[in-house]
Amino acid sequence: MLFFDLILKTLFVINGPGAASGLVIDQQYIYTIADNDATLYVYDKKKKKVENVDLKPEIKSQEITKGNKPDFEAITKYEDHIYVIGSGSKENRFDLISYNLNTKEIKNDNYKFLFSQFLEVSQLSEKDFNIEGIVADDNATYFFNRGNGPAKRNGIFRVDGKINDLRNKKVEFFPIELPEITNELTTFSDAILVNGKILFTATVELNSTTYHDGEIKGSIIGELDLETMNVVRWEKIVDNRKIEGLALKKKNKRKYIVYMCEDNDDDSKKATIYQYKYKIKK
Repeated sequence: MLFFDLILKTLFVINGPGAASGLVIDQQYIYTIADNDATLYVYDKKKKKVENVDLKPEIKSQEITKGNKPDFEAITKYEDHIYVIGSGSKENRFDLISYNLNTKEIKNDNYKFLFSQFLEVSQLSEKDFNIEGIVADDNATYFFNRGNGPAKRNGIFRVDGKINDLRNKKVEFFPIELPEITNELTTFSDAILVNGKILFTATVELNSTTYHDGEIKGSIIGELDLETMNVVRWEKIVDNRKIEGLALKKKNKRKYIVYMCEDNDDDSKKATIYQYKYKIKK
């Protein structure tokens, strides 16, 4: 067993999401999504039970395939809503779904209206566009592009608007230089905002594209300065897992305790939730 595996602690196994791609947590619940269905999985940590919320009931009765899946790759919480978005890597993957935690109401505001702006400011091709993470605060919304397309361009789109008010807002793009492991470029898999800085995860997946999975070669966690848009620190998490979800559980002066989930890339229909302690360096 590798040292990385010793510090990546298994906490929960949630039945349902086999290809977990993101998570949000609070005191009682873990909210997670998978990139191969259209469901929000709400896991009650006390009762150890899962509630399934159909985010797109119109496709529930259809057989979801690689081609028609909504490809939910990013989830975040802002105010009293959970937001889930598609990767944008195909025409049917631009969902921006909000789930009201109080009323349980679901709304879908397709974010395709941003697509032409995203491509224009970044000069990315459509084959290079693949959103894997989203971060929201009171001033802006950040979309994290995974660099597993032909041009291998990791980057962050910054929209000068709250996540529930993105129309007619200024859009900027910041190319991000992520580190290499095993002589291969890591690519964004998720991100969260903590104390004014970005914590992110990134993976190496050989021969992957915005459409096809590849061989997993490891995952990292790192910090990114929002002022300079530079990576200031990173460390390897694990060699043989594809970490795709990240959420803050607890923080103190010495460390962040985070939850993580992985995309199994298989048909197991189970999501393992891990705990990882990320030490703060001054």
